[in-house]
Amino acid sequence: MRVLILLFSLLAAAPDSHGQSASITVDRGDLIHTRMLTGLDGSFGDIVGQIAGIARAHDAEMSDVAKLNLYVANYDSPTAKSISAGFNKAWPKPGKQPALTIIPSALPGGATLAADAVIAAKAGESTEVTRFERESTVLPMARDIIYLSGRVASGELAEATAATMTQLFEDLKLLESDKRDVVQVKAFITPMTSWETVEAEIDKSFGAIGSPPTIFVEWSSGSRATEIELIAAAPKTEKPTGPISYFTPPNDKSSPVFSRVARVHGDQVIYIGGVTGSDGTTPESEIHSLFAQLENNAKVAGSDLRHFAKATYYVSESEASKALNVLRPEYYDPKRPPSASKVEVPTIGISDRGILIDMIAVPVSP
Repeated sequence: MRVLILLFSLLAAAPDSHGQSASITVDRGDLIHTRMLTGLDGSFGDIVGQIAGIARAHDAEMSDVAKLNLYVANYDSPTAKSISAGFNKAWPKPGKQPALTIIPSALPGGATLAADAVIAAKAGESTEVTRFERESTVLPMARDIIYLSGRVASGELAEATAATMTQLFEDLKLLESDKRDVVQVKAFITPMTSWETVEAEIDKSFGAIGSPPTIFVEWSSGSRATEIELIAAAPKTEKPTGPISYFTPPNDKSSPVFSRVARVHGDQVIYIGGVTGSDGTTPESEIHSLFAQLENNAKVAGSDLRHFAKATYYVSESEASKALNVLRPEYYDPKRPPSASKVEVPTIGISDRGILIDMIAVPVSP
């Protein structure tokens, strides 16, 4: 565990507002979302090479990588050294480094490291979502971005996966989109050894058009087989009233702490790296310090708590989870909370802390 704490100190300590743990603001252009990349030789360098190859295929550079989600299964020293060296070699200049979130998780196939990335490429002429098999997907500038909160269906893993995908596709129809517009699927599952079952059901749900990049994260929910969320494209909203809007399907009850759908209309997106609380004295102090840091990172990037698009809460302590539920209404406007998934995990990788937040936002309207 100390090694993973070292990873956070080496990689997540931001020297400025555009460092790897604070925030990155990107002009829309085309946003390239990658699949879950695993190192063939167990090294971070191999993953970086795969990201570089995808960037080149889209006429982009490593400096165009806006967001990096890093999944770590093993906490040994060689892993830590590989990540630290590889990250700083790939992105040597502060201000040109992607926003980074490190997520402890078992990985498909027994891998020790994995990653997915968002690359901000130049805008192309296409208005359609373009998939390059399962390698990457292009979300065109000409479309709105929609972030769908995680859905959960009952049943065993295969049955629950199929039913959850059906629910998500129904959400898309309400937004004038369909399965062809899905950019990325993220499935929270347990145990990770069953990931192929989930992948097979997701493949079935997309049928002949093929599946987009899919991400797997292990969670520790004892009552639910899986939770699945989507990123997708929607037709541009005519005359939007702001850079982002929120939507609750007719059959869902609205919540003051999360929106079923957040829809980005604006031309900029802010990726905020993983945030944890600085004060772990009590669960409440952890949550307050976490939101203080999150609010500060957003403010520096020109955003605020009313312009969050997508939150993923990785929760490892039940008391911290309860405190989050109680205190979120103090921070979010009940009419515009972000879309969200709350994921129970065995650890967030930092001792005396129980919550890690990954956030996507948009700038406040001028």
